[in-house]
Amino acid sequence: MNVSHILSKKGGSNYSVTADQPLNDAVAMMAEHRIGSVVVLENGALKSIMTERDVLMALGRKGDLSQVKVSDVMAPKLITCAAETTIDEAMDTMINNDTGRRIRHLPVVSGDEFLGMLSIGDVVEALLTKTKFENKLLKSYIQNWPDEEG
Repeated sequence: MNVSHILSKKGGSNYSVTADQPLNDAVAMMAEHRIGSVVVLENGALKSIMTERDVLMALGRKGDLSQVKVSDVMAPKLITCAAETTIDEAMDTMINNDTGRRIRHLPVVSGDEFLGMLSIGDVVEALLTKTKFENKLLKSYIQNWPDEEG
């Protein structure tokens, strides 16, 4: 199973902000839509990502966020994956990447085009579905195991 399968199953909207937008506007959008991240676009192209964790870190550093812009808190390095990426590869990217920390949101791209957002919850759900299916197949195989005496 690859990432494009999850995105097509998920459907839904993609939410974005610009780097010069006030952070309060971005946070309000995230709260309204109950999402943990937004992509940052510049002239329609994917530039970065901002997550709820980035907002909390900014709050801890700055306190008052009323004058803070998205560009002040967005991720300095953008990590993405392609639609053809397997679920296992996406999970590995979320855990082992060159940011030095684990990430919970992974933008999916095709070239410069943003296709959608993959969350750690999406990955866990896909892996659980896969594991349940494999478990069912193994149980079926064991129950139909031929009798050696027969």
